[in-house]
Amino acid sequence: MATEKVGAYRKYHGAVPTDKSGTTLPKSEWPRLRPFSWAVRWFGSDGKRFSKSFKSRKEADRYAESKQLEVRMGKGDQPRVVTLVEFARMYLDLRADLAPMTKREHERTLRLMNEFLGRRMIVSKVTSLEARRFVAWYRDREHRSRTPAPATVNKVLRECKRIFREAVACSLIRENPFDGIRQEKVGQRLWHQISPAECRRLIEASPSLRWKGMIVLGYCCGLRLGEVINLTWLDVDFEKHRLRVVRKAASKQQAAWTPKDKDMRTVPLPNAVVSILAELQLSAADGQEYVFVNSKGPAAGERVKQSNLWRDFQTIRERAGLPKCSFHDLRKSYCTNLADAVPLHVVQELAGHADIRTTRKHYLKVREEQIDTARRALEEVMRS
Repeated sequence: MATEKVGAYRKYHGAVPTDKSGTTLPKSEWPRLRPFSWAVRWFGSDGKRFSKSFKSRKEADRYAESKQLEVRMGKGDQPRVVTLVEFARMYLDLRADLAPMTKREHERTLRLMNEFLGRRMIVSKVTSLEARRFVAWYRDREHRSRTPAPATVNKVLRECKRIFREAVACSLIRENPFDGIRQEKVGQRLWHQISPAECRRLIEASPSLRWKGMIVLGYCCGLRLGEVINLTWLDVDFEKHRLRVVRKAASKQQAAWTPKDKDMRTVPLPNAVVSILAELQLSAADGQEYVFVNSKGPAAGERVKQSNLWRDFQTIRERAGLPKCSFHDLRKSYCTNLADAVPLHVVQELAGHADIRTTRKHYLKVREEQIDTARRALEEVMRS
């Protein structure tokens, strides 16, 4: 923190004025005879002096007033000089709590910023103009002959705000340059609500008991795919018909994993899910911790990897004759089905959403029969 009073002073330029005999005139005469600008000066806590020049006294006084306020708040020191590439390493070390997928996304965003702004760019020198230029550049940047969708641009913008929020907290920059940049308006993506009959067709089309279990956990319990593959037998309570979605600590048998919402939640298990899980447990090897493991190959007995599951689900969907949909649509259908029976805040809790607006906006779909009911109600109104 700065220790001296912030002051505005004249900053003279050119030769010192003298009289006809060559004698230096007193300083009281200088403002009239010598060109000058205005400078604001203050000292940091390490004794180093800082200065900033202005053309007019009004500008200098205004800046000195704001700087004096910063000094009182303990923010008088200049931000540390750290390059963007150094900050990238620092940020990833500080945010060791990020989920693996989120960490990869933030690494990619940091690489993009390094690509546009330059690896030697000083963090404190990133202005709101540079931030806006970066967003505009990314919006027009082609990758595999395609520019990013507006939703993807919004996602990168949110990540930039989050990354620079950390820079502000570490006193590497005064203000977040990405604050104030608005996200683009994006229409909600259409998704297919999977009916109970379609879910049964997916189960019938599944090539293995493992896939049947994964599908019912998505549709009947609302689990994310990452939550499904990280499920262990200790998380399943057959007696109470419940399962827990809980953080996993690293061990010899388990990989470290954190749920997206960070908090533990308990989800009820319908009988159909209990039956399939019971079959899976009977076929599980001794000492097997994860519910879903590879059955063959060099990774036999190890936890299923997420990489090829999206593709395999599409194969099952096509075999079942369903319209285009994703594994995540199983979870969305779960929320919509549940909303007919329980209050919205219960749906939010069981789905593991931090914000109820997420549940309402992205996970609830108006059914066809509800639209028909609304139409009939309007017809009755018009007839009366």
